[in-house]
Amino acid sequence: MTEHATEVETDESSSACPKWCRGCGPNDPMHRGFLATVGREDTGWISTQLLLDRFERRGLAVKLDATRSGATQAVLFSLAQLDRLIYELTYARLMMMTKGLPLEGHDERH
Repeated sequence: MTEHATEVETDESSSACPKWCRGCGPNDPMHRGFLATVGREDTGWISTQLLLDRFERRGLAVKLDATRSGATQAVLFSLAQLDRLIYELTYARLMMMTKGLPLEGHDERH
């Protein structure tokens, strides 16, 4: 068991799942949780979920599925990659909030 999966619940078959697991089955190699979907049908959407390999072949990962026009692409992110994605999205959000003006030169009186 990895350090990330210390809190477990046990079902009748004595297989251990983290408390956050919301959908692994007996033939599923991954624990799945923290599912979220953002977007719209006409522009596409992004789905994310936290994954933990039940057989401990790899550590925790975040899976991001991008869907548009019925086609889906999946990407698995490590912690470092997820940090970079969050940083880039946060910066893009700040640019949207300031309407593209540089952050240090933004005058809120307008």
